[in-house]
Amino acid sequence: GKGVGLMAASGVMFCLMSILIRRAADVDSFMVAQFRFMIGLALLGSAALSGRIVLRFQNGPLLFLRGLTGGISVVLFFLSIAKLGIGKGTVISYCYPVFASLIGAVCLRERLGPIRIPAICAALGGMVLLSLGKSAGGGLDWHVGRYEVLALTGALMSGIAVVVVRKLHQTDSTYAIFFSQCLVGLWLVVIPANVSGDSLGYTGGTMLLCIGVLAAVGQLLMTEGYRHVTVTTGSLLGMLTPVLNFLVGLLFFRERLSGHAIFGAVL
Repeated sequence: GKGVGLMAASGVMFCLMSILIRRAADVDSFMVAQFRFMIGLALLGSAALSGRIVLRFQNGPLLFLRGLTGGISVVLFFLSIAKLGIGKGTVISYCYPVFASLIGAVCLRERLGPIRIPAICAALGGMVLLSLGKSAGGGLDWHVGRYEVLALTGALMSGIAVVVVRKLHQTDSTYAIFFSQCLVGLWLVVIPANVSGDSLGYTGGTMLLCIGVLAAVGQLLMTEGYRHVTVTTGSLLGMLTPVLNFLVGLLFFRERLSGHAIFGAVL
């Protein structure tokens, strides 16, 4: 249906965005996030000024929570790709369907069913394997690195944000929901993004502009898609992005994962 098409298109946009983030790995993640939020605000503000959309905000507390959790998840997602690679960073970050499904079952009373529960357990096991490193002796190193922990934290924030988006569709428009993420997210990153004083240059600025546009389009498509599908269904459709990013990392960036990490990614 319509929701499936919107979620698939969103996945492609986020994959293209991830490629550019990987190319701009030396740029501060807060700066990348700032560009994403600023461009999102600019696009929605321009559309509102021209009369193409109307921005009305109904549920203020939930809109703020959506902006807070979504803003944190965006920063951690960018950081994960820059530090862990486009393949591993994306797959860990996109474990959010596990958290979204569990939170949706508790908060929205969505049924998990007998098939989804084992699937969630398998996904949790996959997250653990993917997060573990390799010891000097060739076995598993059960110490989880800080960037893996940050990626999992970002996935948790994304899971909460998805449930909030689903709830907000009862009162607020797609544009208001996305605007709240950009606005609160910008306040979160504006100071750390500008303390380094690094010069981007025209090439870096153009790349960040493209990242922001792709992110805005992908986010709008995803947010609207959740109007037509459940949290669990939408989250599973969102797994198109890590699959595409995993392949891109292998084919174009020559990223390599250990055997247990690949098995974890498959799970």
